[in-house]
Amino acid sequence: MAFMVILVFGRKIGDLGSGIIASVGAGLTTLFSLVVALKAIHEPIHIKLYSFLPISDYTLKLGFYFDSLSSLMALVVSFVATLIFVYSIGYMRDEFGKWVFKFYAYLSLFLFAMLLIVLSDNLLGIFFGWEGVGLASYLLIGYYHNQKKATNASFEAFVMNRIGDWLFIFGIIYTFYLFGSLDILEIFPKVEEVNKYALGVATMLLFGGAVGKSGQFPLHTWLPNAMAGPTPVSALLHAATMVAAGVYMVARLYPMFEATPQTLKLIVVIGALTMTMAALAGAVHNDIKKIIAFSTMSQLGYMFVALGVGDKGGAMFHLTTHAFFKALLFLAAGAVITAFHHHLYDIFKMGGLKKYMPITYVAFMVGALSLAGVFPFSGFWSKDRIVASMYEWSGVLGILGTIVAFVTAYYSFREGFLVFHGKERWREFYNKEVHEVEGVMTVPMGILGFVTVLSGLFGLWLEHWYVGLIGGEEKGIHLSVALVSLGVAVGGIWLAWAVYVKEVIDYRRAYESLKFIHTTFKEQFFTEKLYHNVIGGGYLSVSRLTFKGVDRGLIDGFINLLYKNFFKFVKFLWKNLDIKIIDLLIHESVLSAFRIGRVSRQLQTGLLNHYIIFLTLGVVVMLGVMLYLLERFKG
Repeated sequence: MAFMVILVFGRKIGDLGSGIIASVGAGLTTLFSLVVALKAIHEPIHIKLYSFLPISDYTLKLGFYFDSLSSLMALVVSFVATLIFVYSIGYMRDEFGKWVFKFYAYLSLFLFAMLLIVLSDNLLGIFFGWEGVGLASYLLIGYYHNQKKATNASFEAFVMNRIGDWLFIFGIIYTFYLFGSLDILEIFPKVEEVNKYALGVATMLLFGGAVGKSGQFPLHTWLPNAMAGPTPVSALLHAATMVAAGVYMVARLYPMFEATPQTLKLIVVIGALTMTMAALAGAVHNDIKKIIAFSTMSQLGYMFVALGVGDKGGAMFHLTTHAFFKALLFLAAGAVITAFHHHLYDIFKMGGLKKYMPITYVAFMVGALSLAGVFPFSGFWSKDRIVASMYEWSGVLGILGTIVAFVTAYYSFREGFLVFHGKERWREFYNKEVHEVEGVMTVPMGILGFVTVLSGLFGLWLEHWYVGLIGGEEKGIHLSVALVSLGVAVGGIWLAWAVYVKEVIDYRRAYESLKFIHTTFKEQFFTEKLYHNVIGGGYLSVSRLTFKGVDRGLIDGFINLLYKNFFKFVKFLWKNLDIKIIDLLIHESVLSAFRIGRVSRQLQTGLLNHYIIFLTLGVVVMLGVMLYLLERFKG
C-alpha cells in the first residue's frame, strides 16, 4: 500500500512525506508480523488467496503460510527494514527536492517483495517475490543514475541475478515435474517417494538461484559493487532482505535438500569458498562500505556451510543475529559518510572520529564486536554454533571456520580503528568540521545496538528458543570451541590494534612488500577481472570481430555486391527496355493519335455549306450502297 500511494501521489506528498509513509507502512507491517507470529508459533496459519493457474488436473493456488520459520523471519525483516526506512529520512535529507519520493517507493516495493518470498506457500509465489527484490535492487543500486559506477553496478547485479534466476526457475519447473505440485506443503510428504538423483538435480538448480541472490561464488562480484547505491539500500540489501533470501529459501525447502547429500556437499564447498575469499578481500580493502559488504558475503558463506552440514537451526539463528549487527554496521558507516557529506569513503583518509561522533563510534563497535564473535554479543552465540557444527562434520572444515573467524575479527576492527582512532587524517582531504548525525539517524542505530547487546545477553536461551521453534537440533554451548572462537576473535582484534593504532609495523610498507598478495585478495582472486575483462571483454572482442568480419565483410559485402549487380541490371533494362521499347511505343502511339487527330479535325470546319455537302455526299453514298445491295439480292 505504501508503494502504491507513493508511486501515484509521491510528487504531491513530497519527499519527506513519502519517507514518513514508507516508514509508517514498514512499522505497521512489523506490528502485524508480531501479532501473526505470536499465533503462528503455536499453530501454523495457512491462507489461500485465489486459484491462479489450472494445469491439467492440478490448479495452482497462491497463498500465504505462516509457521514459526516464516512468521519469525517476516518479523525480523520488517523490524530491521523499519529502522532502515526511518534512518534513510536523515540520510537522504540533502537530496530532498530531487524526486527522492521514488527512492521511498522502491524501498517499499523491496520490502513487499521480500515478504512475498518469506510468506508464500508455493514455489511460484516465492519466485514472484524473488524477481521483485531483483527489480527493486536494480532500481535502488542504480538510484544515482547520473553516476557511471552506480549504473554499472545495477546492471551487473541485474545480469548476475538473471543467471541465478534462470537456474532457479528451471529448478522450480523440474520440481513440478517430479512432484506434480508447487505447494511446499504438498511437496514435503512426497520427498521420499521420488528418485534421489532427479531430486538432486532439482535441488542443485534451486541452489543455483540462491548462489546468485546471496552473492556466493561464482556469482558474487555484484554484491560488493552494489555499494554504489545509497547506504540505506546497502543496509537493506545486506541485513535482512535480498541476500538473505537465498539462505531462507534453502531453509524453507530444507526437507528437499536434506534428502540429497550430494547437494548438501556442494553447498558446503560453495559456502566455504565464499566465506574464505570474501574474508580475505575484506581484510585488505579500503572502502568503508565494501569491507562490510565482503563481511556479508563471508557470513552468508557461514550460513550456507551450516545448511550444508545439516545445521538448519544454526544457519537461521545466525541469519537473524546477523541482520541486527550488520544493519547496525552499515548505518554507522552511513553516518560517517553523511558526516563527510559523501566526500570520503576511504578508511585510510579518515581517523580520529571517536570524539566527534561518539554515538556512531559506540554503534559501530557494538556491531564489530558482534561480528567478530566476542562474548557475550549475539554474534558469539550464533557463529559459535556454526563453527561447532563445522567441527562435527569435518575437522578441516572447522579449522577453516576458525581461521576465517580470526580474519573477520581482524578486518572488522581494522576498519573501526582506522575510522575512529588515530590521527585525524581526514583534515588533509576535507576542510570542514565533522559532527554527530541527527537524531533520526542515531535512534535507529541505538535501537539496533540495544537489540544486538540484549540478544547477546540472552543468547543461549534465545538460541534454544528460536531453534526449537523453527525446527532443528538444539545444541548446548561447546566450551572448547567457544574458548577457541573467543581466543581467535581477541587475537584478531589485538592484531588490528597493534598494526593500525600502535603501528608496531609500518602497514604501508607491508602492503608494498606484499603487493601481489594484497592485490590478489583485494581483487577477489581476480574473479571480477576474469568476468569483466576475459569473459565480458572476450565476448565483446568476439562480437567486434564478428561484426567486422561477418557482418561488414561477408553480409555487407554480399549485399553490396548484389546491390551493384542489381543496379547494373536495372540500368541495362532502363536503357534497352524502358527507353528503346516502352518509351518509344508510348511516344509513337501519342504521335499517331496526334497525326490522326490533326487530319480528322479538318472535318470539323464550323461552315454550314460544308456540312450540307458532307450530308449530301453521305446520302448519295448510302443510296448507292443500298441500290448495290438490292441489285445483288435480285440477281
